[in-house]
Amino acid sequence: MKKLFIIGFGVGHDDFRTKKAVDVIRSADNVLTLSRFYKNDPSVINVDLSELMHYLNNAHSDTTAVLVSGDCCFFSITQKLVQEFSNLYKIELINGISSIQYFSAKIAVPYDDAKLISVHGRKERIVSQTAYNKKIFTLTGGQYKTHDLCRILYENDLTNVKIQIGEKLSYPDERIVTGTPETLKEIIFDDLSVMYIENESAKIPSVPIHDDEFIRGQVPMTKEEIRCLALRKLGIQPDDILYDIGAGTGSMSVEMARCAFEGVVYAIEKNETALDLIKQNRIKHGAFNIIVIKTSAPEHFAELPVPNKAFIGGSSGNIDTIVKTLIEINPKIKIVANAISLQSLNQILHAYTSFGLTETETICVNIAQSKKIGHYDMMTAQNPVYIVTGTRRELCES
Repeated sequence: MKKLFIIGFGVGHDDFRTKKAVDVIRSADNVLTLSRFYKNDPSVINVDLSELMHYLNNAHSDTTAVLVSGDCCFFSITQKLVQEFSNLYKIELINGISSIQYFSAKIAVPYDDAKLISVHGRKERIVSQTAYNKKIFTLTGGQYKTHDLCRILYENDLTNVKIQIGEKLSYPDERIVTGTPETLKEIIFDDLSVMYIENESAKIPSVPIHDDEFIRGQVPMTKEEIRCLALRKLGIQPDDILYDIGAGTGSMSVEMARCAFEGVVYAIEKNETALDLIKQNRIKHGAFNIIVIKTSAPEHFAELPVPNKAFIGGSSGNIDTIVKTLIEINPKIKIVANAISLQSLNQILHAYTSFGLTETETICVNIAQSKKIGHYDMMTAQNPVYIVTGTRRELCES
């Protein structure tokens, strides 16, 4: 069987190649790399992705080596090559020193307790990861450059984080710059730079928030125990895109954002007072992956990213239109809605069934809380709340 070596050639400079990588490159019948990766050795054939795939499908050589940047097991084309060609080749991976390893040593910041990410194609990810991690190393490049990421952090109120950027690492013109999102957002760096972000105020997403920790005002708020149940019914995954419709004070938005600590929550609200409260609670609780949208639902839904799940805390009488629009946007969506009156409950159930949510569940929650009266603790009942979940099981399981 033909042999394919996939070699991480290191951070960039030849000094950082491993001896085994050098030996295999010298002995292989052919050595290829993507054009953007490596141009130092005339014996290495530079190709684009389609040329590389075509060559590997038709190669007659006994041994072929493909050079990939840095660590061949960290956000690398290696996975694609293994999937495509494991039936044609016996494949061996030879790792190299990654740019994150090099940069970590250069700035004397260990990465064993840091979050390691890449933001290729996911600009929103930089906000959520920075909000909930004290230390982040990230690869840059592709559509979103280093200055774009600094600008995104600045625009999303993550203004107090410390950033270090490493450019052209290991080369003579290497540059390492330290600053904040504001001071770095206008500086242009090399495409494949590395960023280290430090957020001492990062929140732990698993920590619940009590009602008295929210800024309340005169706007209705989904209570703590109801939030817990509604979140459970939503079944939020870390990278979900979520809508909180009729977001009120933003209490559900904040809790949803913590559950979707790699995703985004769109807090949709039309009331000016409520909008101000959402913004205050977003900053107070470090839930910077909330994007506040001033609109009357379901207006402008089509302009937002498609949600995986939606919570409806208030509909202003538009429940039919809201549910219909959500299902049109994403037929597989899961919707959880709250109601406190029988009329509202009936409207939600009618909307669910009218627009094809075949799997529905309604629970009625009756909660009593203790209250000190003299020498006694007496239970005080709250109004019952209905939590209504709707999905299309046949689509969700397909």
